[in-house]
Amino acid sequence: MKPIYFFWIIFVASVYAMANLYNAFLLNMLIALLLCVSTFFLKNFFDRYLKFNWLSSLASVLVLVVLFALPLYFIFNESLNFITHLDQNSLNQFIEASKAKILLWLSDFPEISSRIKLILNDFSGSSILSYILSMSTSVAKWSVALLTNLGFIVIFLYFFFYYAKAFSDYILKLIPLRLDQTMGIYNEVSGVLSVVFFTSIFNILLQGFCFGLMSFFFGYDGLLLGMLYGIASLVPIVGGALVWIPVAFYQLYLGDANGAIFIALYGALFIGIVIDNIVKPILISIVNQHIIKTSVKINEMLIFFAILAGINVFGFSGIIIGPAATALFIALLRIYDNNFKN
Repeated sequence: MKPIYFFWIIFVASVYAMANLYNAFLLNMLIALLLCVSTFFLKNFFDRYLKFNWLSSLASVLVLVVLFALPLYFIFNESLNFITHLDQNSLNQFIEASKAKILLWLSDFPEISSRIKLILNDFSGSSILSYILSMSTSVAKWSVALLTNLGFIVIFLYFFFYYAKAFSDYILKLIPLRLDQTMGIYNEVSGVLSVVFFTSIFNILLQGFCFGLMSFFFGYDGLLLGMLYGIASLVPIVGGALVWIPVAFYQLYLGDANGAIFIALYGALFIGIVIDNIVKPILISIVNQHIIKTSVKINEMLIFFAILAGINVFGFSGIIIGPAATALFIALLRIYDNNFKN
């Protein structure tokens, strides 16, 4: 057996063993790597003013952690205060009054009203509270898993920032392509990821601001609902409906049918369709041409659909995985067309 054959057999076996060994961390490492690539401008910024590599890496990570952790902490704290001060008698009165109003609205449709009445009989303040308590264990496990994954992402992100130069130099030696070809791939992927990062931030702020402003005029806590809506906009498929549907139903319970309809149309049509599907591609174009100012040659609509496809396949992680995979594929096609086609 030739030595090269023996090497590749052992190498493939070791790659398989490593994939199984680190399988639980692969997705977290991938997300951390893509975040590092998309936000490496932070590392370059802190390197100008901080002498030590470990300090600039730590500062870069802290900026990202604060950027996402503070809104989540505010929402969690406000939600916890709401739950701890929830009065069961008031909840029962609210539910019973809501059931009575629903049956009153359906009084002209006796068959539908009778069926709805049977369904509503199972709903009460105590039954809802017991259901929430029964779900608390699952929510606690999910929260622990989420925090664990986020913790590993933060740790991996720090090491990617810290060892970025050594890691990139080593990879450049391994890849059997010319330096300009490899850098072309990197610039394409990093440019797209930077555009996606800033677009996602601006989109969250824009949607949260629009819904928070509307909530403020209806007498709600605009800051809290705006933050909730901004974060909910990242949830695949349902998005901001997690926020505007309960708010619309509560407005309907208050007897303001016109207000409830306005909130529903505002959340579903203006924010959900106009901002998320029409304004967002425009944001991508603005970020690409005037903020990042990269030489990315991928059409803005393709980046937009790559985000949608990534979310559909990978969930929240697809926001960066989808565009990264698309940019890598297109960059490889360009290298093939320019260098290997003939």
